[in-house]
Amino acid sequence: MISAAMLNAEAATHPVPADPRELAASLRAGDLCWHRFPYLAERYGERGYRFTRSDSAWLATLTHLDPPTVAGQISWLRQVLATRGIPSLILQTHLNILCDELDAAFPANIAVHDTLRRAADGLRDARQAHIPDVQIAALAAAFDLATEAYWRSRLPQTPHLLVAAVADEIDGSIGAAVNLSGWMTNPQRFPAGWIAAVEATVSQARAAAGARAQRVQP
Repeated sequence: MISAAMLNAEAATHPVPADPRELAASLRAGDLCWHRFPYLAERYGERGYRFTRSDSAWLATLTHLDPPTVAGQISWLRQVLATRGIPSLILQTHLNILCDELDAAFPANIAVHDTLRRAADGLRDARQAHIPDVQIAALAAAFDLATEAYWRSRLPQTPHLLVAAVADEIDGSIGAAVNLSGWMTNPQRFPAGWIAAVEATVSQARAAAGARAQRVQP
């Protein structure tokens, strides 16, 4: 059996694809997701990169499982990652990139790969159940107005990550928003304006989610 530990000595012995083409596609997906979110490199460094690759290879093996099992595995991974400061938006993006890479490598198996895309859609829907896209866009616009271009370019998509962390926390990932915002508001790392914008975004996201929850109560 080929295991994730062969890619990352710190990973568990869960399986990864034996087909070299499938493994290569999954590793490409991990690399693409890693570069899509510079936050990952800023915070987790080389160790985080190794886990991104080994996790990506494991995710590829889920395409061979039934949809309910896939959904359960993704839900579990969502909580594990979110409580460690990696919001579900990153996992959602990773799954979609992985599907694209697998589709390109195995075009005859697109329907099989769709189980991962549906899982990604489930993560998106769970977030939007708390904070719709229109509110996320407004929060992101306010964040951009309040922060310097240098920091926005260095850590793109920060407001979207913060909102996703708030939604993850509401859905049971204990401390997800606190973990992320705590790192993002370290005064030894970030300027005062950035810190204030992070705190405001988290507070407003929580308020928006709370107001929505009250409206949808029976």
